[in-house]
Amino acid sequence: MTISYKFRYLINDWQQHAIEELNGKFRQQLRATDDVLMEFADKAESVNIQNHFFEAQREIWLKMEDMSLDFHDLLVKYLGKFPNASNEEKQNLGGETLSLVNVDLYERNLALHTLAERAERKNYQLLYVLAQRLSVVNEGQPIKIPNIPASPRQMSEVFARCVDRLSIENDALLVLYTLYDKYVLSGLGELHEELNEKLKTAGILPNLKYKAKINPGSATSKEKPNKDKEPEKAQTTEELGEETLSRIHELLMAKRATQHKKKPLPPGVQVATTQEVVNATNNIIHREDTSFPEQVQLGKTVSRESVNAEVLSQVQQAMQGQRTALKETIGNDRLLDEQENIIDLVGMLFERMLDDERIPDITKALLGHLHTPYIKIGLLSPKLFSSKDHPARLFLDQTVEAAALWMNEADLDEGIYPFLKDMVFRIVRLRHQKNSDFEKFSQLLKDEITRLEEKFTILEKHSRESEQGQELMSRAKAMAKSAVEATFDGQAIPDYCAYFIEQVWIDYLTLLRLREGVDNDSTAWEEALDLGRYLLGTSQEILAHTAQQPQLDTLSEQLWAQVGGLLPHKSKEIERFVKALEEKPKEQITMDLHHKGTKIKPKINPKMMKTYNRLRALPENTVFEFDLRTSKSYRARLSWYNHFSDRFLFVNNRGKKTSLLDIAELAEGLLNGNVAYYEDIKTSFWDRAMTAIKTILERAPQTTS
Repeated sequence: MTISYKFRYLINDWQQHAIEELNGKFRQQLRATDDVLMEFADKAESVNIQNHFFEAQREIWLKMEDMSLDFHDLLVKYLGKFPNASNEEKQNLGGETLSLVNVDLYERNLALHTLAERAERKNYQLLYVLAQRLSVVNEGQPIKIPNIPASPRQMSEVFARCVDRLSIENDALLVLYTLYDKYVLSGLGELHEELNEKLKTAGILPNLKYKAKINPGSATSKEKPNKDKEPEKAQTTEELGEETLSRIHELLMAKRATQHKKKPLPPGVQVATTQEVVNATNNIIHREDTSFPEQVQLGKTVSRESVNAEVLSQVQQAMQGQRTALKETIGNDRLLDEQENIIDLVGMLFERMLDDERIPDITKALLGHLHTPYIKIGLLSPKLFSSKDHPARLFLDQTVEAAALWMNEADLDEGIYPFLKDMVFRIVRLRHQKNSDFEKFSQLLKDEITRLEEKFTILEKHSRESEQGQELMSRAKAMAKSAVEATFDGQAIPDYCAYFIEQVWIDYLTLLRLREGVDNDSTAWEEALDLGRYLLGTSQEILAHTAQQPQLDTLSEQLWAQVGGLLPHKSKEIERFVKALEEKPKEQITMDLHHKGTKIKPKINPKMMKTYNRLRALPENTVFEFDLRTSKSYRARLSWYNHFSDRFLFVNNRGKKTSLLDIAELAEGLLNGNVAYYEDIKTSFWDRAMTAIKTILERAPQTTS
């Protein structure tokens, strides 16, 4: 799932504001903790308990900055999850977490869980309404209260992870929990009210009148529930779907009323039965292949080159012709409004499919063959449009997603295309398209996707690991050069020392950094830096003719022990350097490392910087399309972003590396229109299409009789 593009920046702006506000409140809490713990220590009933508070005070002093960083990072992570994990069942504090063996941990989490529930109850009405509006932002996918960004439960989980750093007793920890409730949890209502108003102002459910009912015993209000009043029930997903469908039906009828008015049926002529319309669709399905362009007929071998904008236009005309033929066969005036609504709505759905850039053109042409079968399904099963769990609806969503992720347009026989073509062929040939058939097809499609994932995941893993290894090497070499620059840049040394530093010493520091860990300043690294400084001092004394033999011997021994031990293949270079120490330098060289190999980076304009930030925030598996303006356009998935080098690794549907692009090159491609990306491939095509259809119909001019 993903946030609708229309509201993405609204949500992002609020999230940035929320992060700043909550970070400030958390730091305020940590600063207040010192005085409060001192006060508790002063009132402690025993020396032992008093020590608990003193030890906690010291622990927080030492780890305050780390906790603040943890809080910020976790906050960014949790807010960044919205809406990707909105429908996943998550462990609650006090749920499976509390089944851990550690009893102290159980008590701690239970206390924090209680605070989260209390904060949620306090603002239940607000959170409920906000969840409804966020569901609209989330393309109609329902958002539960715990999954609202910065919900009380999320914020409690963030704090629980932050205090994992602390080794303090429960009585002191409960003081922290109380302060967290006072400084952070109690202020969430204002942030959520702000987001709620932003969404309302943006036109999302501006007239929402539903009042959520708080369970008995949960409400903070002192009002007693009216026992005689029928309890209000939350609207189910299916009810919401039926409400949306009802609105679309009204709009379709209003649109048709502007085009033609139904005539009264002559005496003896009856309205069409559902079975009569279904029989007519069967006749059209049996001859539908010949109505499609020859290049994309099911019985033909289709190639990527055979599908272009003109062919897709012909597919659209063929679908329109099928609907026209169906209506003429029955008679427009004999069709019930509900029947005509289904026919028109399926037509609009498949036309949206033809316009959806996320779907490869070859797939659009293939799925167009399902147009009339889906009219038939809609006539026999009205739940197709109102129930998110309808098998035929789920299958179409799965098919669109599978085609976007697993289609190999360069070689159609290699990816998912042959399987999808077989599925479409089987559906078109069915006399009765039953729910059980689509359940079976869905499972077969899942199995095929699993097979492809297992087949190509290993290759992608190798591609990624190779690039990650290169990235570590680049970072290690950069650190080595930086260390050499800090020691030797601008210093005068003998010529053979300069050669040794550039050919051996940098390689030694690079390999040492890799061995000890790129992010770790180990003892061995510090010893290497000390040896580098000793090498510089000795080199300068050689130039000044003040170097003593014991000093040279010590340098030689250390070089053999440290450098020779790690770089045995450089033994000849080390030996030449050690011998050169005994000789008079041929010349004196001033090291100039600071500007060596550096390039002046061009200034980045605001528009380009905005594009950079968008790219850096994209999740893995975002689908990109390259060379859009050529006949050789192709798609690739974002496999990995290297935030150190600002490079993006792309792989094809087989997991094989297609390119490694610098952010400047990728951003330029986006801005000039040669590159596009579709980060919401995995959202429901059906929901996107229905939302778009409703918007189109609402914007269309209506007339009243």
